[in-house]
Amino acid sequence: MKRLYALTILITAFSTVLADENDVDEALAAVAESARLSVPAKQIDRSAPRYPATELRRGRQAWVHIAYCIDESGTPQNVSVLESVGGERFNNAAVDTVKEWQFEPALQNGKPSWQSRNQTYITFAIEDLNRGADRKFVRGFRKMGKFIDNGELEKADSEFWNLYENADLSLYELGKLWAQRARYEAESGDLYKLDMALHRATASKGEWIDKKSYVQLLQVLAKTEIQLGQYHAARNTFRKLINATSATSEEVLAFQPTMDRLQQLIESDQILRVKAEVRRKGECAYCDDSWRFTPVRDDFAFSNIVGSVNSIEMRCDHKRFESTISDLVEWHIPKSWGTCQISVYGEPGTTFDVLMLPANSG
Repeated sequence: MKRLYALTILITAFSTVLADENDVDEALAAVAESARLSVPAKQIDRSAPRYPATELRRGRQAWVHIAYCIDESGTPQNVSVLESVGGERFNNAAVDTVKEWQFEPALQNGKPSWQSRNQTYITFAIEDLNRGADRKFVRGFRKMGKFIDNGELEKADSEFWNLYENADLSLYELGKLWAQRARYEAESGDLYKLDMALHRATASKGEWIDKKSYVQLLQVLAKTEIQLGQYHAARNTFRKLINATSATSEEVLAFQPTMDRLQQLIESDQILRVKAEVRRKGECAYCDDSWRFTPVRDDFAFSNIVGSVNSIEMRCDHKRFESTISDLVEWHIPKSWGTCQISVYGEPGTTFDVLMLPANSG
């Protein structure tokens, strides 16, 4: 029986095995053939979002991160909110907008197919509104920071919600406020909520915060994602760090050894165990009585389920799939499905392990 390893990538290194030239040539040919047979969906109608009238009068701004599928006819399906700042009126307007879009469907082997791993940001911004922060926000922001510095976390939490719920914030202020929330969550010790705050602070490629803060937050986000077992997300965050700086920047070079060790671990023949917890919306990034991840291997299983899980949903490049879920049933993602984002739905508070299995583990 293979040993199950907890992930300690910062202290453990593994050797990598180099493929011979023939294997490399065959792999490159397979990738080229797959690209030839797969054609992504093409948008042909993109209506603009309708700004909620009540929020426009108040001068409120927001962004909404949307996930959706595109069916064989090119129509958006399963449109849902992943993350947002601003409230339900903005969420509803964003969902309604994406439902009205139209696409030429994706093609797989020359035939129309589902394209299920689609995401977009819908931004509600008032063009002439100052990007800076007003005095009221600055006072509250600094007050919250002092509470965090002094370890007065209850007061810091109260000040955050006072600003977030009662002030009409610009997108810049929202970005800064969630960056401050990330400081709070780092002190509180809840990695799931820290991950959520960091995602919200760095939303839309850091468009609404200053570059220095964005770069710093990306470094913390990548580390947090690794600790949570969100390895695919950590690799994406590292790519964002490279794009925000350069491949030879001080920040990238300092983080590169960690990413190298992570890649070696992913490519190793060990079973990777990730501990997961179902949480409600607002209690972690992308939660909705669910736990969400993108596996870094094609084979995985669930074990040690404590609580109740209801179903699993896979949104892949070329497939959408739903099923019930059981302990120790091995799942396999066919290569033809592409990369998959997986949501496990259940009772909030349910915990379980995800075992990412090496190739040929059977």
